[in-house]
Amino acid sequence: MAVTVRPLTPEFAAEVSGIDARHSIPDADFAVLRAAFEEHSVLVLHGQRLSDDEQVAFSERFGPLEDSLVGTRGEGSYFAKLSNIADDGGLVDPGAQKMLFSKANEFWHTDSSFKPWPPSASILIGRVIPPEGGETEFCSMRAAHAALPAAIKARLAGLWAEHDLSRTRDMVAPGAMTAEQRKVYPPVRHAVVRANPVNGRKTLYLGAHVTRIVGMEERESRALIDELIAFGTGERFVYRHHWTQDDMLIWDNRCVLHRGRPWDRARYARSIQRTTVAGLGPTEAA
Repeated sequence: MAVTVRPLTPEFAAEVSGIDARHSIPDADFAVLRAAFEEHSVLVLHGQRLSDDEQVAFSERFGPLEDSLVGTRGEGSYFAKLSNIADDGGLVDPGAQKMLFSKANEFWHTDSSFKPWPPSASILIGRVIPPEGGETEFCSMRAAHAALPAAIKARLAGLWAEHDLSRTRDMVAPGAMTAEQRKVYPPVRHAVVRANPVNGRKTLYLGAHVTRIVGMEERESRALIDELIAFGTGERFVYRHHWTQDDMLIWDNRCVLHRGRPWDRARYARSIQRTTVAGLGPTEAA
């Protein structure tokens, strides 16, 4: 079957068919997939019932993988398992720390921007899907940057922002992160405007982990961050994905923000599993 790519919105996101990620994908087909990733930023592939090993093998076609967060999901695993299913098959108490941390996913963010070398891609597979709620939304910060007035683009050139994991955790439950966890992930700085290394298209690199614009007065800094995120998450730049069983989403962490939508955690099981492709170095200003 030929690989086909069908855009889902005028700005970004596309549905890809003709790929079976359980098996080795011919280089020519993967080249189409990779080109679609660079062009559309978010890809949707239906019916991808992958084992853990198959998900890792497929993800590694995009590059080396990151480990999960030390101290929050354990060490030595490539998977971020976003689930409310307990080991005994029941539902985890919505008030447990694991569930509190998972609620941070409901803020607009890009994965692991609090790391010195932020990741390039994420691959997320829906294993158990609730009958309602739990959608995932994406926004194109590349399309948002392109739509900004020239004066604002000029103002942003050369700016750097501080990203800190503890900010989003404190937004959910102040003090929930331990001192040890905070030491593992101290604040890092990234360019506010980045460029895609393949096509040169510029993007805003912001999100909920951002604490401040370096060198800017606190009130002005917060106002600018909030204004840019509000603009970038406007309806024209957003794609909402309604999950079906075994959907696989691939997205470009360099230029899209995403957030999970709530569902009734006390009533419905939900389990989605992410692998994250590591970045190749620190950010550079566009």
